[in-house]
Amino acid sequence: MASDSVGEFMRLAQIPPENALEIEEFLRAKEAESDTLAVLERPDQPLALLKIEHDEATLFSILPSQRGGNLVHETYIGKVPDATITQVHAIETLGDVSALKTEKVEIAGSRLAGIISLTCYSHDERTELMNALRKIVAP
Repeated sequence: MASDSVGEFMRLAQIPPENALEIEEFLRAKEAESDTLAVLERPDQPLALLKIEHDEATLFSILPSQRGGNLVHETYIGKVPDATITQVHAIETLGDVSALKTEKVEIAGSRLAGIISLTCYSHDERTELMNALRKIVAP
């Protein structure tokens, strides 16, 4: 995907500058291995970078280290057949269905519960992300 999910994650996670380069390099390496990446905002949990590869999900989040600094926490999720995906659309003009634009995706009912903002994705990238999400929730 062309959108910069790693850059967006780094910006939103507000990683201290002394840890930022090392963490970004690690996440960029994961980006090269991945079919799909997206920033997942989760209620009452740290921001996560969602990686979808071979129809399975993995989350990366930044947690404070006991020795100071930060650690990248990787959580393998796999498939989530119990999840529900909801698309939230923004409509520019009520009478113009062609102006329908998916603004965000909400995932509920699983360990992937959260929201993915789609405002920085192109139409093709949105379609690709939605297809990848559908594959990980398929039983």
